[in-house]
Order: sequence, then structure tokens, then C-alpha cells
Amino acid sequence: MEEETLTDGERTPAISVVVPTHDVVEWVDDCLTSMLDDQDVDLEVVVVDDGSRDGTWERVTARAAADPRVRAFRAPGVGGGQARNFGVEQARGEFLAFADGDDLVPRGAYAAMLASARSSGSDMVVGDFLKFSALQTWSPTARWTGFAERAQGLTLTDRPQLVRNRACWNRLFRTRFWREQAIAYPSVPRSNDIVPMVTALVAARTIDVVPDLVYLYRERPGGTSMTAQASADAAVASYLTQELLCAHLLGSYDDDQLAATYWQMVLNADGWVHLRRYARGAQTRGEQSAVPQLLTELLSLRRTYTFSRLRPEKQAVYALGTLGEVELAREVLDVIGDGGTDPVPMDPVRAMRATLAAAGTGLLDERAQRGLAYALVVENVAGRAVPVDEGTAAELVALAAPHTAWFTSSVAPVERPQDRLARAALVAGDPHALREASRGGEPQVVQSLVVGRTAAQVELGLPADLAAGATLELRAYKPGRPETQRPVGRVRRDGERWVARVGASALPSEGTWALELLVTAPDGELQVPLVVQRSAVRLEGGRLGRLTVRGKGAGLVTVTLFRRPSVVRRAVRALRRRGAAVVAELPSSLNCPRR
Repeated sequence: MEEETLTDGERTPAISVVVPTHDVVEWVDDCLTSMLDDQDVDLEVVVVDDGSRDGTWERVTARAAADPRVRAFRAPGVGGGQARNFGVEQARGEFLAFADGDDLVPRGAYAAMLASARSSGSDMVVGDFLKFSALQTWSPTARWTGFAERAQGLTLTDRPQLVRNRACWNRLFRTRFWREQAIAYPSVPRSNDIVPMVTALVAARTIDVVPDLVYLYRERPGGTSMTAQASADAAVASYLTQELLCAHLLGSYDDDQLAATYWQMVLNADGWVHLRRYARGAQTRGEQSAVPQLLTELLSLRRTYTFSRLRPEKQAVYALGTLGEVELAREVLDVIGDGGTDPVPMDPVRAMRATLAAAGTGLLDERAQRGLAYALVVENVAGRAVPVDEGTAAELVALAAPHTAWFTSSVAPVERPQDRLARAALVAGDPHALREASRGGEPQVVQSLVVGRTAAQVELGLPADLAAGATLELRAYKPGRPETQRPVGRVRRDGERWVARVGASALPSEGTWALELLVTAPDGELQVPLVVQRSAVRLEGGRLGRLTVRGKGAGLVTVTLFRRPSVVRRAVRALRRRGAAVVAELPSSLNCPRR
């Protein structure tokens, strides 16, 4: 063990802050300054360097030589987990905190947590945090209720939302509690803090919450941070191993609200992020992945009701992950429009095979299977610009034959005519009818799209044979979400023009909505996609408008409207961003604001 420090004997500081470092020379001075200059508490900083090669060690030892509160050690092993464990062994403080060498601690953060712990006698105190990068600052907890108000003497079942945050750095522990519970960080490449934090949440006699901002986490681009340095497969396997342990720890509680909160967090956030990474990442050739088996084990513990509330495509990605069907899972992510991209339809036969594979795992209930078949197969066939060929139609009918119950009724409250025809063809086993259903309507070019503050006007130049004797209606839907389809406006004749008005109130939620034209004639119905030349789109709503158009595509683009949040909600978000940016500007100006 190598230590370079100036100490003042065996004093017992109020807080020991354990800081593992690895190649953070650009940021470690700011990190240490935020602790040493901006905290009005008696503390020591135990820095454990994990093999830095960029001058971090030299920078830290220089600070240790100049400030006796800094104690610098070389890590005896490899990895952030063992570095933290070694730091805990060296800690002399009554309380224990953790920080990463590239992050910042706001002024007064430790004083706020220390005051609460001493007042209540609790084993642990948790505070609020922000994340920041070179371009922005944001609050991951903005929609959480866990940090909304000060509280003392809680248990995990009193405030289940605490399980949503499992980072180690925005909290303070009694050192005796940590050691008595034998809490330790595992030596794993990813997610090495979630098990120790859940262990602490479960073991703590009582927990305090302070609404103070106690930590600023730096998001760094690329793969230089500790949490980024792992291959997709190894990182996801590491996460799943740790998440399994968390699920077992929390399984000892017979509390529905805690179980619901935990599984919502896993299935919609942490687990979903890692599953997407697995599906999108390059897999190691020649080696069998541990991910499918680990994911199967984790999902065997799932809260069934929470899983069933996921949209069917997300359930399918999880199911395909348990089978190791990475390519199919990736294609379903493309259908969803994962990561904010435009949805990309699957090949119809592969879509059917993905549906069959996911259904075969037993993870999807009957309702989810029908929803998945509708989204991946029916919508796919009925929404194609080019009809399916004879071979594809025949293969689809053959694959669907044992599962015609999936297609007997619509899962959407409002159904496209082509969707209805495609379902009927699959139920009847008629390849010819399926090809006819896949023809759809040729996209109709909109002459102009004028977007105002609260409404948009669509002007169409319709051919006489399309409009004669027909009722015309605009429908809107969220791309990739057929169940969201709804009527939003009638198309009326105005001289030589056909005009429709779409109010912001007709779009029930924020986000992007695509528009299509439903033509109802005496001999049937046809739903026609709408496209517009980007140059024919005019924005008149200004920055405060409820409606706008997003996207940078040129030429012909799908007609879409983006419904913004309300002015009040946007103002609140802007104030949060502005306040957070001021807080994150410089370590010496870091204050500890309250909500």
C-alpha cells in the first residue's frame, strides 16, 4: 500500500469522502476544490487511484502534500469497485460519502446531509442531483417525487421511490452502519453500485431525504469514463448479474407499491437501456453470450402486471433478448423508432417470425400477442408503398394459419380500411386478398401546410375522382403506434381548394403526430398517406405556439405536426435548465438550492 499525504494524527473527521480516480487529470482539481473549498464541514478526502496514466496521480499527490485533508493511495487491485472498497477501509470519518474524480459537489451539500443525519440518527441520508455535459445541464429527478420534500426516519416502504435512484454519490452513510452490514462494491465492469445501494436501502433502520442539491454528475462523451469502458455484451451481462441480486434483495418485501416502483424502473429505464445496448451493440463472435440466460432469470422474477403494461413491441424486444435473437430485436427497435428516429418497417415475413418467436417464450399474454401481430404484421402489410409479392403473401398466410385468432379483431379503437382488409385476408388464408390489402393508396401531395399557434391548416388539391361523392376526414396517429389513431378534422371544399383545420387540442398528447386522409365513398373506404414539399410548410406560431413542425428533411416529407408542451410546462423546464446551468458553471459558485 502506498500513501502520500500530510496528516494531523489519528483525528476523526465528520465525513470521509472516498474518491476513486482513473485518468481524470482534466477534472480532478475541480472535483477536489468543490469538496475542500466549498464544504463547511470537517472532512477528509480519501483518493484511491486506479492505475491512471495521464498525470492524475501526480496531480492528486500534489494536492495531498498541500492539504492534510487529502489522503492519496494507489489502489491494490483493478477497477472502481475495489478502489472504493479500499477507500472505505482507510476512512476515519464518522460518516461516509462517495464521489467520482470527474464530478462536482455543490456548496453546502455535505453540511445539509450531515445536519439531517445528526438530527435524526438515521443510517443514511439521500439528496437530489443534476447531470451535466459541455452543452447542457438536466435533472433526472425532475419527475420523481422522492426528493420533493424533506423527510426523516423513513423506511424503504415509506418511500418506495428511493429505489429508483441507486447511484452511490448523492448520499451520506454512517460509517459504522456500512461496516456492520459488510456492504462492499463488487468487482464487475458495469453497474457496480446498484447492489451496495439496494443493500443499504434494505438494511437501513431509517433513511432521511433532503431536497437539497448534493451532487453534480458529469456526462462525458465517448468511452473514457469508468462506466463506459465495457463492451456491449459484457456490460449488459454485468448489469443483469447485479440486477438479479437486487431483485432477490427486494423480493423479501411483501409490498406491492415497492414492487411496482422497482419493476417499472427496471423495465422502462435501467433494464431497457441495457437491453437496447445489447441489441444495438456488436456481439463478440465465437463466444456464447450470457445475456439471454441472465435476462430469462431476471424476467422470471418480474411483476407480471407491470410487464404486461409495456407496449407489445417492448415486450417483444425483451422476449427476443431471452432467445438471443439480437437481429430481430434490433429490427423491432427500428419499428418503434428507438432513440427518436423515424420508425422503419420490418420485412413482413421477418416481422411475422419475430412475433411467433416472442409469443413462444410465454412472456407475452394473449392481448400482447395480438397487439404485437397487429403492429408488426398488419400495419406493416397495409402501410406499404409497394405491394407484397406473391411469395411473401403466401408465406405470411402459411405462418399466420395456426394463429388466426390474433387477427380476428382490431386492437386499435380506430382502424384503417387497409388494416381491416389485411386482417381479413390473414384470417381467411387468402394470399391474393392480402396482396390487394397491401396496395393501399398512393400518397397525396399536400399543397400547403400552415402551422399557427393553436391550429394548423392543410390545403389539398384532390383529384376529382377521389373527392367526388366521398366524405373526407383527416386522421392523426403517432408514428409506429396504430392504437393512437384518431379523427382530427373534416376536409371541406373552399372554392377550388380542399381545406382542413387541425387544432392542437385534437392531439391529446405531446410529441409528433402524422396525418393521413380517410376517404369514405359509397363503394368503400381508403386511407391515403399525406406528404408535403418542405418548402410548402409555413410556421406562423412563433416560439410560444402549441404546434410546430420538426425535422430537417428536404423535398417530399410525411405530413406531421409536433404538439409542444403547454407554455407553463415549458417555462418550468426552462427555469430548471437555467438554474441548473448557473449552479454547474464553476465549482466556487456552487450553491445548494432547495426545490
